[in-house]
Amino acid sequence: MSNKNFNEVTALIVARKGSVRIPSKSLLVLEGQSLIERKIKQLQQCKKINRIVFGSDSDEMLAVARNAGAETVRRPDFFCDETRASANDMIGNMMDLVQTDVVVWAHCTNPLLSPQTYDAAVTKFLDLYPEFDSLLSVVETKEHLWNENKQPLNYNPYAARHVPARELPPYYMQDGGIFIQPYRQMKENSYFFGKKPCLFEIPKEEFLDINDRRDYLLARAILQDKEKQY
Repeated sequence: MSNKNFNEVTALIVARKGSVRIPSKSLLVLEGQSLIERKIKQLQQCKKINRIVFGSDSDEMLAVARNAGAETVRRPDFFCDETRASANDMIGNMMDLVQTDVVVWAHCTNPLLSPQTYDAAVTKFLDLYPEFDSLLSVVETKEHLWNENKQPLNYNPYAARHVPARELPPYYMQDGGIFIQPYRQMKENSYFFGKKPCLFEIPKEEFLDINDRRDYLLARAILQDKEKQY
């Protein structure tokens, strides 16, 4: 399949009412908007995205997404239960609920990503396909790392000269914010990306994945600081 066959790019957002670390996490409010509304508004500003579809098992979340202008699909309870269904099961189910050409999987818990970054990611995927079969967003990290056996991973702490972090080789961490893949391929592999993904580095100032309350408070502080600057 060439990118000439990609006529429709659809952003998919999923959320569930049974989040563990923060109950109803996707309804947390930043700058007067829930994370769901914020993500939909970001995606609506993207020039490269044609549709936005939100899937959930929560009536409240579905209503919020519809009011914000997204299409909605109801996810079966089984696929929203992490104790019974894996992420692969959940992705496969969403592929059964939606049909399109290209999927941009966009988590609403990454609130700092800009529309420009989403557009740049879609453009890069379309330009590089099929050399790369998918794309995932990452953030560069240069830190002194140790592995699971408590051995240094990327530097020698016993060398004659200590290597500053800025001189270390870069590693890349999935930030969870953007995954792009042809729909048919995602339906077949039931995963976020394919076997030959392009690693798309996002701006460090847009990196934040809200997993717990500390992350949420950090997001609020960052946005409040931005408001003070303007």
